[in-house]
Amino acid sequence: MCLVMPAFAADAVTKLVAATAAGREAEVRDLLVQGVDANSKNATGRPVLVLAGFNGNRRTVLVLLAAGADVNAVDAAGTSALMAASAMGHKEVVELLLVAGADANLKDSAGRSALARASLGGYADVAEVLKAGGAVEDAGDAAAQN
Repeated sequence: MCLVMPAFAADAVTKLVAATAAGREAEVRDLLVQGVDANSKNATGRPVLVLAGFNGNRRTVLVLLAAGADVNAVDAAGTSALMAASAMGHKEVVELLLVAGADANLKDSAGRSALARASLGGYADVAEVLKAGGAVEDAGDAAAQN
């Protein structure tokens, strides 16, 4: 007799993390449909939505959000998906996250916002999108940029 393990078995989260990091949105969608939590985290506590923000795969971000991922979830350093996408210059992902309700003024544990991260990376177009989405530059952002 062959025993089939359900997708929500222990290694399902590992599969979701790997698929998200690689931008394999079809696999991410399949795992979520099978019951894997959209708010799952990798071994270091980084939410899969933050991983998707770093890799810039808009479709993966969309699939995770549609499955109920917390748009403002953060990792141990306080990094959100919006901060990650901003730091990497992923303009389309930044726009998507803002429309989904991401907090444009959230700060990480070092006091940096998504706007500061975009500016540090030299992504003026992303910084403009963030400002249009309500991001406000403050003294902490200016200090982080210097």
